[in-house]
Amino acid sequence: MLKAAALNGTVAKRKVRSAYLYRPLPPASSELKRCYATENDPRHNQQRKISRDVAASQQAVVSTPKSRETLPPPYVPVPMPPVPVTPTKVKPVTMDGNEAAAYVAYGLCDISFIYPISPATSMGEMMDKWAASGKKNIFDQTVDVNMMQSEGGAAGALHGAVAAGALTSTFTASQGLLLMIPNMYLLAGELCPTVFHVSARTVAKHALSIFNDHSDVMATRQTGFAMLCSSGVQEVMDLAVVSHIASVKARLPFMHFFDGYRTSAEVSKISPISYDDIRRVFPVDEVQQHVRDFALNPNKPLIRGTGQRPDIFFQSAVRAHGFYEACPSHVESAMEAVESITGRRYRLFDYYGHPEADRIVVIMGSGAKTVEETVDYLNGQGERVGVVTVRLFRPWSAEHFLRVIPPTVERITVLDRTREDGALGMPLFLDVNVSFSDARMQRLIVGGQYGLASKEFNPAMAKAVFDNLKKEKPKHKFVIGINDDVTHTSLDYGQSLHCVPEGTHQVLFWGLGSDGTVGSSKQAIRTIGSSTDLFAQGHFVYDSHKADGVTIAHVRFGPKPIKSEYEIQENADYVSINHPSYVYKFDQMPDPLKEGGTLVLNSPWTTLEELEKKLPAVIKQKIAAKKLQFYNIDATGLAQEVGLGKRINMIMQAIFYQLSGVLPQEQSMRLLAESIETVYKHKGPKVIEMNHHCVAESSKRVSKIDYPESWATDTEGGHKIKSEREQNMPGFVADIMNPVLALKGDELPVSAFEPGGYQPTGTSEYEKRGIAPAIPVWVPDNCTQCNYCAIVCPHAVVRPFLLDKAEAKAAPPGFEARRAKGGAEVGGLNYTIQISPMDCTGCEVCVQSCPDDALFMAPFNEVAEANRPNWDYAISLPSKTDIGDKFSVKGSQFEVPLMEFSGACAGCGETPYMKLATQLFGDRMVIANSSGCSSVWGGTSTTIPFTKNEEGKGPAWGRSLFEDTAEYGFGMMLATRQRREKLEGLVSNAISSSNMSDKLLNLLGKWMKVKDTNDPCDQVVKQLMPVLEAEKDADPLIKQVFMSSELLRRNSMWIVGGDGWAYDIGFAGLDHILSKGEDINILVLDTEMYSNTGGQVSKGTQLSTVTKFATAGKKHVKKDLGQCAIMYGNVYVASVALGANMNQCVQAFKEAEAYPGTSLVIAYSPCIDWGIEMKYMMDEMKQAVDCGYWSLYRFDPRKADQSLNPFQLDSKRLKSDMRDFLKTENRFTQLTRSNKDLANEMHDTLGQLLKTRHENMRKQAMDDFELLEHLKSKLGEESSAEKVAVLYGSETGNAEAHAQIFAQEFKRRGIRAKCSAMDDFDFDDLPNQSAVYCVVATCGQGEFPANCKNFYEQLCAPELPSDLLANTKFAVFGLGDSSYVFYNESAKKIEERLVALGAQKVLDIGLGDDKDEERYETAWNEWVPELWNELGTAPPPAELLPPTYRVTENAPGAIAEEMILPAGCKSIPMTKNVLLTPADYSRDIRHYEFDMSATGMPYSVGECLGVYPHNDAEEVMTFLDEAGIDPATTISLEDTLARKEPLPGVLTAKQLFQEVLDIFGRPSRRFYETLGIVAQDESQKKEIEFVLTKEGAEKMSELKKETMSYADLFNYWPSTRLPLEFLVDHVPRIKPRLYSIASSSEMHGESLHLCVVKEDWTTPSGRFRHGMSTRYLQNLSRRARVDRIAGKINGAGITIPDSQEPPYVMVGLGTGLAPLRAMIEEREMARVRGEPYGPMALFFGARHKATDYTYGDELEAYHSNGNGVITVLSNAFSRDQSHKIYVNHRLEEHPEVLYDYLVKRKGYFYLCGPAGGVPPTVRKAVMNAFVKVGGMKLEEADSYITQMQIDGRYNIEAW
Repeated sequence: MLKAAALNGTVAKRKVRSAYLYRPLPPASSELKRCYATENDPRHNQQRKISRDVAASQQAVVSTPKSRETLPPPYVPVPMPPVPVTPTKVKPVTMDGNEAAAYVAYGLCDISFIYPISPATSMGEMMDKWAASGKKNIFDQTVDVNMMQSEGGAAGALHGAVAAGALTSTFTASQGLLLMIPNMYLLAGELCPTVFHVSARTVAKHALSIFNDHSDVMATRQTGFAMLCSSGVQEVMDLAVVSHIASVKARLPFMHFFDGYRTSAEVSKISPISYDDIRRVFPVDEVQQHVRDFALNPNKPLIRGTGQRPDIFFQSAVRAHGFYEACPSHVESAMEAVESITGRRYRLFDYYGHPEADRIVVIMGSGAKTVEETVDYLNGQGERVGVVTVRLFRPWSAEHFLRVIPPTVERITVLDRTREDGALGMPLFLDVNVSFSDARMQRLIVGGQYGLASKEFNPAMAKAVFDNLKKEKPKHKFVIGINDDVTHTSLDYGQSLHCVPEGTHQVLFWGLGSDGTVGSSKQAIRTIGSSTDLFAQGHFVYDSHKADGVTIAHVRFGPKPIKSEYEIQENADYVSINHPSYVYKFDQMPDPLKEGGTLVLNSPWTTLEELEKKLPAVIKQKIAAKKLQFYNIDATGLAQEVGLGKRINMIMQAIFYQLSGVLPQEQSMRLLAESIETVYKHKGPKVIEMNHHCVAESSKRVSKIDYPESWATDTEGGHKIKSEREQNMPGFVADIMNPVLALKGDELPVSAFEPGGYQPTGTSEYEKRGIAPAIPVWVPDNCTQCNYCAIVCPHAVVRPFLLDKAEAKAAPPGFEARRAKGGAEVGGLNYTIQISPMDCTGCEVCVQSCPDDALFMAPFNEVAEANRPNWDYAISLPSKTDIGDKFSVKGSQFEVPLMEFSGACAGCGETPYMKLATQLFGDRMVIANSSGCSSVWGGTSTTIPFTKNEEGKGPAWGRSLFEDTAEYGFGMMLATRQRREKLEGLVSNAISSSNMSDKLLNLLGKWMKVKDTNDPCDQVVKQLMPVLEAEKDADPLIKQVFMSSELLRRNSMWIVGGDGWAYDIGFAGLDHILSKGEDINILVLDTEMYSNTGGQVSKGTQLSTVTKFATAGKKHVKKDLGQCAIMYGNVYVASVALGANMNQCVQAFKEAEAYPGTSLVIAYSPCIDWGIEMKYMMDEMKQAVDCGYWSLYRFDPRKADQSLNPFQLDSKRLKSDMRDFLKTENRFTQLTRSNKDLANEMHDTLGQLLKTRHENMRKQAMDDFELLEHLKSKLGEESSAEKVAVLYGSETGNAEAHAQIFAQEFKRRGIRAKCSAMDDFDFDDLPNQSAVYCVVATCGQGEFPANCKNFYEQLCAPELPSDLLANTKFAVFGLGDSSYVFYNESAKKIEERLVALGAQKVLDIGLGDDKDEERYETAWNEWVPELWNELGTAPPPAELLPPTYRVTENAPGAIAEEMILPAGCKSIPMTKNVLLTPADYSRDIRHYEFDMSATGMPYSVGECLGVYPHNDAEEVMTFLDEAGIDPATTISLEDTLARKEPLPGVLTAKQLFQEVLDIFGRPSRRFYETLGIVAQDESQKKEIEFVLTKEGAEKMSELKKETMSYADLFNYWPSTRLPLEFLVDHVPRIKPRLYSIASSSEMHGESLHLCVVKEDWTTPSGRFRHGMSTRYLQNLSRRARVDRIAGKINGAGITIPDSQEPPYVMVGLGTGLAPLRAMIEEREMARVRGEPYGPMALFFGARHKATDYTYGDELEAYHSNGNGVITVLSNAFSRDQSHKIYVNHRLEEHPEVLYDYLVKRKGYFYLCGPAGGVPPTVRKAVMNAFVKVGGMKLEEADSYITQMQIDGRYNIEAW
């Protein structure tokens, strides 16, 4: 700062000025006279004289330092010839700043290069739109507009166009401008005329901001560009013309910049300049001299861009100086030219204010207008202040600047809208200082910063700047607009000032991002501005959500020009609140209203009573205090009623026109009606009429609220309900996020923030927006628990929860849950779907994706309040993860999503993929995110959707630049790897040299082995961390390991971005990372356009798409990013579409993350900008795949190592016509509407290209043999082999996996088999197959999987002949769940149709049951060997695969002293073992009791206890002795396959064979095959091979009848000993045995009872055999000993109602009484508690009452002659009389009971006991009762029972 002489006298306030132009500085030589258009202009010479006079005057000042420096007063300029003004009269228009700049650029360009970046994007959009429509520029030519791959690309292409002699322009902002800097240097250095129009925007630093300041343009001031700044929309148009003219005249590149959003998006009424007028003043002749003559042309060859050495570079650079010296004169000349056609005068620097000002402000941009208003206000108060607006910033002309400074000025503030940390001063401040310093003039000059990232700058702040200058020592380097309580640089400012012109109407619209408020506000401005004499201005404020965020439209109308470049703060006439939830969030909404102003609310609260109850007290107080005219309308309800959905804009606009008073009401409504006709004419009369109807209804339904005066003091009212979780929110949420969400972030001080911009994760859960008009409601009885609704939910608001019995019981009223369906993994658990009402966006994707109609949409205001407690309760429960297979569709959704409640659009197509990734890997994820949609919904400041699990682990997320995301993520990965390698070295050193416990030594050793595998590493780390922490101080090395312990777990590195990044701006970096082969994962969320900036074209956009920057349809086909990556050969590549194939998507993520190299997942991500209803998003994906528009595939390089084709096409067949698909999306139909012929041509081309692409991929997926056969078929040659097809219908992937294994087994046997989904198979080729093998799953109640429905429909076509498949053999295997009525129905139906069409059945259908001990594998492992036998195929090559465990004997390490617990099991004490039958009775039935208190495993009625038995200790010792293995040998088992549940790591041989391996179990067929391979004795080998043949089936049957075990076979064929490492692979683990629980936890608390009969039998050879598990249990806890078992609760296979009121009919045989006993006990407890309960009928069957009537006394007591809870007790003891009596006989004795309980009273039926003939005979007895009593026909009775089964009321548990 210059030292100022002491000032005495009046202390004046400050005043501001603005700057437009920015950059140039050199003189012209005689050789280049032709380059200066004004060289011989007399005004130019006169200007030079003025400059010399000023210099002389300044020199005089220097020589007389004691005198006051003086300058010619700006308001008395040196006389210059008047500019002749001949403006053309033009009609004012309303437009924003971007349109004004683009309008001029289009008129003055030959060619333009564009790339989208906010807030400059719309300039490029308009250029493209005008070019597509054929609009002509002033040269009568259509501009050639080209979208480039990046801003750098746009600048490079522009440089080339200028070099070829074209007039060019481009548009950009922020980092886009910075990417152009290298080319900017070149353009300036080569003296290339061109214009960059820049919507100035913040450059990302600690955070990204898309809002305005001048940090971007200031970063380019050194490039040599001239820089011209506009401060309002009118100036943008005028100075855009100036910049284009001056660029040509000065032969310099120009940057014309203006404030992003504040000016670029401000809609204002301006006077446009016609192209005819522009043509009059544009220097066409100089275009030839300064542009065309320098073009590169072989007819006049030139050289540009040479390389220079140090000897001449400097001189060459300085040679251009003259051009910069002359530039200001050229700009002035251009300004005069504009004045001549408009009458509007501009100078390089304009002064506004008091002619004798003592204080002034120097400023650039829109803030200048605000300061001008403040100047008027302060001068009106008697002060003397002014403002200098800077227009030409470069080249800076001190001469012109100093000339406008009043000589009376003593103090100056320079306001910069940028911040250069560490600098002596900001750029504008330094220029001003140097100007005064060079002139030897002293003024007190201070600098300040304002408005960073569009921080509000209003008159009160401007006044504070002037007031600062009054102080004796004004604050220098200050900031204004914030509270800097850390370094104390801020200025305080007072209350708002009313500076807007009198008569101005001020209006605020508070809207929701998707409700149309902003659009309707802009339309109102255009309508009123163009149809009246009123001036109009609109500024629009948005929060940071991608969609459905808060929007505030600040709209002004008035009779005078409006300079107010700031938000409305006071004296508002009208405020519209367009969403009811806002009253709980923004209590400041009524504040700007003047007394008596109008407040309109959209809410469903249509009565005064509702409003009194719902409105917060503070809102009511403000309404009453200001005496507001208060109106309410249910606009949301009306919009839904008339079919407008969430778009309430027309309704609220109609109310505005009616009530605002901006115009007389009659005129207003007439203008609105006319605007409807204009705006919607292209949508047809129906839409026009709907909007007219809307307006009419709005006028009728709006109601004025006559509120009582008591509202002024009311202290009661509605408030935002907060859950307990929200009430205990973190400090960051309470102190920072909540004020920001309340739009009060401006009030936060500097000290509130973390330096560097770091913020915590998991904050979005506290936002609770409550914006959905309707939310989904769950219908539990329709639900099959598939979890589809959860996996598709874009915002993670629909989730499945699993509750134990206690949790279900503690749930709030109205909380719905049902018994969880599935296997042991959901044992003891209840299932519920809960929706977060306050986080839902109402997209309906879940409803549309539900296959069971188990969800429907209900109005938010009707159901949200009731459902909030349910969600809050569910989310508070401990998470139950690892439920089944995490990498399945259903299992993945039980994992907690670590990305939730983002601000993405309703129905977003991107977020489901990211959410899924966090469910699978989130606790290990490190994400490098590209800028774009995913960074907006993923990284919006304060509301962060990425969150943590219960252990505090979750995704770590970072964003760099748009263009370098791949490099950013690559750097992260390398740094993490390097640090982890250091940790490995520390651990290695610690193991070898440190003093530590054996436990720590063992765990560190384990970590070294598993550190590169995910789950095993996590398990070890979980054990390691507490030990490491406990011993960290024992040794320095251990301390170092502890300090780096955050690296112990393996990170999952992900690079995430959209197609704009991956296909365009970031492709070079992405391609480089793909080539490196490092272990990093890449997820491309492909929306096929730049969705974040409004939907511009990218190289990911498909041919014929109409989108921004491709208004006439994209002319080129989409880049195939997947194939680009596949070419490297070592990159895993997957193309997925969640809605088309959920399982394929989940598997692709699993495979990609597991791949030890680079992986690329390309995810098809529908976007609202496609012009589709987002609720159909998932169906749209399926249609895209079905028609071949999008392909599903996986390329796994690991398969090549196994001699397999690495490319797998998962969408093999085109199932629909592509044209039908294109008709569903507006992005394609737009072209049809605008140019049908072109659309047809393009769509035909696209269809052919996609068919060719699909055919190429089909061939790519074939192996050599398949390809050969395919080519033969194409050429008409005969196939050289039989055709075998393995077809599958798969929903979750199980059937597909079995089919692929099956097909591979065919290939191992030398038979070529084609494997595909049924719907992917060409049905017409079915008769040509020699054999077809089908593997089919059944969904829900007999439904077909999605990928085989079409196949079955074709199979059922009535026109098919009965001998169609006469030459085709077949076999079918089904995968089902026997707890469902239509068990394996799909497989059965397909078998039935194949038989009907004449196919030859090879083998009866195989029925896999999810309820079997080994699930589907049980039946599969029996059915497949039989099939091979029937086919008589040659066995596969006899080879023993390498072992998958590394086995080390006598290994070091800690051995578990107690029993080994399988995954999910707990150690459970057996407290009772009681024999229920007589000791001498042949059947051993026992009652067992277990203490569950320490297990944390509650149980429910109907569930089972899974017991993991041990092998008999004596038999184990005998086996080990025969095998020559020492029982005490320590064995280490190292898993090489990274199994989820590997065998225990270290154990003794005795433990291995007694507790782990089922060595005495029944051998599988594969084990026989293995023995045949290893048999050393040739005769034994042949015998084994014979047993495996069809002929040897009888021998195999004999061995099975003898129940030969694995151990037995070793003795039977002694030469077949297997080494230990092969034994652990080929002998399975001991499986759990499931026993129905015989007790109620409500009666027995934490004691669990079983009733078990011991299994034993004698084999044909006379050997006595024992059931492994029952013998194990029998020998536990004998006498006083308490033994433990390893066990877990397994889910129920029967349905139990939620209440005790329904009647029960129970049939129990033998120990089948167990679950019925539990049900009886539970009903007894209801009786004891006094709760209502229904009747129970028990029909019990056994052999003898004396020996088998277990629990007989209990049952008789519960019956109590019909007075107890058992109302009917009927026993059938079959052998206690001469004739046999069974339970079916007893049932037939009570038909009235059966009909009454089951039909009349809708009760439940239960049959528990052995299978065989019992279930059908019992069913028949029930049917007969229905016939006898109810008069049903037998078929009706059968159907009724079937429906009972479907409804869960007829249950069978048989074994």
